[in-house]
Amino acid sequence: MRGYLQILTATATVAVATLPTMANAADMPVKARVAPASVIEYGNVYFGVDVTSHRAVAGYWGVLYAPLGMHQSGVRLSVFGLVGHYEYNGGGGTRFKGDFGSADGLVGWSHVFGSGAVTLAVGANYQDHRVRPADVNNTVQGAKTGFKVQADLWFQPTQRSLVYALGSYSTAFDTYYSVGRFGVDIFNTKVFFGPEIGALGNDRTDQQRLGLHLTGMMFAGGKVTVSGGWLRERGQGDGAYGAASIDFSF
Repeated sequence: MRGYLQILTATATVAVATLPTMANAADMPVKARVAPASVIEYGNVYFGVDVTSHRAVAGYWGVLYAPLGMHQSGVRLSVFGLVGHYEYNGGGGTRFKGDFGSADGLVGWSHVFGSGAVTLAVGANYQDHRVRPADVNNTVQGAKTGFKVQADLWFQPTQRSLVYALGSYSTAFDTYYSVGRFGVDIFNTKVFFGPEIGALGNDRTDQQRLGLHLTGMMFAGGKVTVSGGWLRERGQGDGAYGAASIDFSF
């Protein structure tokens, strides 16, 4: 089993919720995958971007390493970084603009079974938010380091179906991120298409997402995932989102 999204994964990787949320979530998954016995993969490097119609954008990257190989249960080590920009409307009609950075270092364990894998990881999450003008009602400002826990599942009930789920929480600004996907390989090309649902947020905002994804397309030696759809954000209303990531195995 190969690649995702993370994340946007991270994760994830990835990740947005006027992007502090995605940034804080840092949620490309600590990926687990099943590889053919003749091909041993020891991890992956991934890159991604996430944008919303609420003038939020984030770019991210991550590395996952499995010392014993991704094909079997064992330790998973990962690092993740993300930077971005977001805007939101405050009281009195003020338009606030924020820039942020976020980074994770996680250690986990993956249980690989016949048609999938489940992973649990813990570690540290660092975030830095700079908002202008200063918003006295926004507690998500400045730098903060917190404890993070993350879990993800990749499962293929059949050769032509996919179930993916990821959830994480960081004590830095009470950041959370979750995404779930179901996909079907309609044309027997190992590319899965189907619905996506997600929720993310922090002390300042919450966002819900509903859309579609296309997972597993090959490009330049990597596997690509794209997704997009509708979102609703607390205090900002309805909007749209789009995301893309690419995953290279090693």
